[in-house]
Amino acid sequence: MLERAALYGWLARRYYAWRPYLPARLLYHPDYFRLRALLAGDAAAVDALARRRLRGILVHALAHVPHYRRTVHVSPAEAAHEPLAEVLAAFPWLTKDEVMARQRDFLDSRLDPRRLLYATSGGSSGQGIGMWRNKRLADIEKAFFAHEWGRFGFSFDKSRILRIGADARRHAHEPPVRVAGNRLMLSPYHVGAAHRAAILDALDRFRPDYVHAYPSSAAALAELLDPGDLGFHVRAVLLASEPVTPAQLAALRRLFDCPVSLNYGLSERTNLAFATCAGLAGADYRFQPLYGWSENRWDGERAEIAGTSLWNDVMPLIRYRTGDYGVIDAGGRCAAIDGRAQEFLIDRAGNRIPGLSIVIDEATWDVVRLYQVRQRRPGEIVLAVVGRHGPLDAAQRAFLLDAQRRRWGDRFDITLQEESDIPLAPNGKRKLVVSAPGA
Repeated sequence: MLERAALYGWLARRYYAWRPYLPARLLYHPDYFRLRALLAGDAAAVDALARRRLRGILVHALAHVPHYRRTVHVSPAEAAHEPLAEVLAAFPWLTKDEVMARQRDFLDSRLDPRRLLYATSGGSSGQGIGMWRNKRLADIEKAFFAHEWGRFGFSFDKSRILRIGADARRHAHEPPVRVAGNRLMLSPYHVGAAHRAAILDALDRFRPDYVHAYPSSAAALAELLDPGDLGFHVRAVLLASEPVTPAQLAALRRLFDCPVSLNYGLSERTNLAFATCAGLAGADYRFQPLYGWSENRWDGERAEIAGTSLWNDVMPLIRYRTGDYGVIDAGGRCAAIDGRAQEFLIDRAGNRIPGLSIVIDEATWDVVRLYQVRQRRPGEIVLAVVGRHGPLDAAQRAFLLDAQRRRWGDRFDITLQEESDIPLAPNGKRKLVVSAPGA
């Protein structure tokens, strides 16, 4: 596993170094360009295509995916011709637990998982999921972001980007920034007064056109710097993974004075929504109709967001319950999305570490079903875990602790605590980070 990670890191560095100089046709699957053209079409054409894609993915799932062949009492032939709403309603709501309990049952039975990309994520709830996909699907997803952010002139491979996210993280003893091709990588762990001079020097030399970051990290940078510090203009701030607060928007507006784009998405890739804030106030999200079929599952007075990917024929999730809540109207608009909270950890040096920058490695999810990071005192964290197959043995406990100490050991004292369950918060989701006395 370590050798694979080292090889991936080496390839990634080479890719980002050469990406700005390569023609786009060499970087992306042909479907990326087809989709960009489709997204530029009128709303009626997009709606018609979304319905065709939905029917196609339902037929495909019934023909080739073991879970749906076993649990949905509709044949592929019926799904191809019966009313679309009736076919979709025959698929029961799907939960994360069901997917993780039988992952291979959701994979197209004709595919070899060894030839696919596999990624895991704990998201904002501490409940992990792993998804298989191929490069075509990765490029299709990128097409939606390129279409939305292209309104600001953004290009993944040509624009100069300041990136502050989990992929930019560095250890405490390492410099806060590094350059990777057309991206200036700023560690979210290092956005603080101790590194202010180094960060500002790197920004002045790199002169990014765009900021791509967690809202909490971008706002922390905006609070660290003064508007007069920057000798360049940022064209847009592109935020992901967290909701943004009015105070964060105000800080971003004060430093960058440009549009701010928010997006809602998840590792399961069933739903995608965007919102653009031009001032200090937030804006409604609009779900992208050609990315996924978005529904509300009503639980009393609460409207849970559920979705079906219109493109994922590798591991299709149909009517997947996201655990996030928000009423989606007939036009795909949603005023607010509840359930995506953000908390910070405080390390030994007093730095604030964004909770969503925590990354749990793929092997951990083989033995852990749920986890939560708890902090009572700065510089100390407790990793509370629920075993996937019951109590952990000594070797599994040692593996989990060693993995986290390698990642966090220079910032935190880490202990492991097993639980039978991690209770839900009032909003119906588990909290990834609990940072309070007595946590």
